[in-house]
Amino acid sequence: MPSARTTKPAARTRPASKSKPATKTKPAAKAKSATKAKPAVRKPAAREPAAAPKRPAAKPAAPARAAARSPHGRVGPVRKVDVPVEDVRRFLEPGPIVLVSSSFEGETDIMTMGWHMVMGFEPSLVGCYIWNANHSHALIRRSRVCVINVPTVDLAETVVDIGNCSGRDTDKFEKFGLTPQPGVMVSAPLIAECVASFECRLADASLIDRYNLFVFEVVKGHAAPSAIKASPRTLHYRGDGEFMIAGETTRQWRRRFRPEML
Repeated sequence: MPSARTTKPAARTRPASKSKPATKTKPAAKAKSATKAKPAVRKPAAREPAAAPKRPAAKPAAPARAAARSPHGRVGPVRKVDVPVEDVRRFLEPGPIVLVSSSFEGETDIMTMGWHMVMGFEPSLVGCYIWNANHSHALIRRSRVCVINVPTVDLAETVVDIGNCSGRDTDKFEKFGLTPQPGVMVSAPLIAECVASFECRLADASLIDRYNLFVFEVVKGHAAPSAIKASPRTLHYRGDGEFMIAGETTRQWRRRFRPEML
C-alpha cells in the first residue's frame, strides 16, 4: 500500500513536470511562429495596389476644393510685352459706333463717332469727343443740340462711308438714303434707320476748347422694341481699320451684380 501511494504521486508529478515545460515551450513556439507569420502577411505588394487608387483620386479633387474656396477661380499671371501708348484704343474701346446728327440754320450734318462715354444717370450725361476739324463740331457748338443715333451692323458700310466724307460739301441724308425725322425736344433730326436715337442738349461746354469734349444731357430717348428686349448687333471700332461686332449677351453673373457699385 505505501508503495502504491508513493508511485501514484510520482506518476502525478511526472506529468505535472512534463506539462510545465510543455506549457512554457508551446506558447514560446507559438509566439515565434506568430512573429514569423506577421511579416509574411504584411507584404508590400498587397499595400501598393490599395494605396495606388487613392493617390490619383486625390489629385483631381484638389482643384475642385480650391475652386469651392475661391468663387473667382484661379487665373495665372499673363505675360505682357510693351505696346505703343497710341494703341490703347484697341484695348479700351468705349462702345458702339454712333452717328451724330446735327442741324443749324437749315444746314444738317451726320458724323461717325466712336469716342463717347456715359458720365451720369440723373441727369443722363454723355461725353463725346468731337474733333474741331469736323463740320459737325461747329454746327453742334452753335446749336447746342444733337442726336446720338445707334446703327446696327446692317448699316456698317454706310457708317464707314459717312466718316469718309465731309458735310461741308455733302448732304449726307440724301447721299446715303437716310431718313431724317424731327426731334421732340431738340431741333436736330433723328435718323430713322438707326435702332435707337437719343436727343441731347449741351450741358457743359467748358472742356470743348481744351479737349474737344462735349458733355451732353440726354433729354429724350427712342429705341426699337427689339433693341430693348435683346441687345442689337452694334458695330465697334478697335483702331487701325479693325472693327468688332457685338457678340454674346449673358446674365450669368446677374445674381452677384450690385447696380450701385457698377
